[in-house]
Amino acid sequence: MKGQTVMVAVGVGIVVMVGITLFLYLISTGGQDIGAYVLVMISMILVLGAVYMIWDNIKNIQAGLPLKDERMIQVSYRAGYYGFIAAIWSAVGSNSLSIFIHDEDLRGGLVVAAVVLISGLVFIISYLYLSLYLLRALS
Repeated sequence: MKGQTVMVAVGVGIVVMVGITLFLYLISTGGQDIGAYVLVMISMILVLGAVYMIWDNIKNIQAGLPLKDERMIQVSYRAGYYGFIAAIWSAVGSNSLSIFIHDEDLRGGLVVAAVVLISGLVFIISYLYLSLYLLRALS
């Protein structure tokens, strides 16, 4: 039980640090274009998804349940699979889309950013959908 509490505390610490970093980034950038704000919004959605996952873990600890039961392990694996597939196709698709629209390749850093953001977003959305869907299906 103590190991579960430590895992939740570490997760809360990481979420707080990422939130502070995003806040400081928004303060330090004076007049950015809309693209920078879209990236920050996607990052905030990922942080809010992590907050939901941590809240769900805290709720399980308070109820005396394990952090991950069989249902949540299966949801995590399936959401991870969807995130992996999204990572592969976003690496291919982001560069291809850039060539099609702008007639030039993306820099490596932009492709990595697209892969991380898109795969993270797909993981969070599929995790939330599958966990809520399976919760309703079991009820």
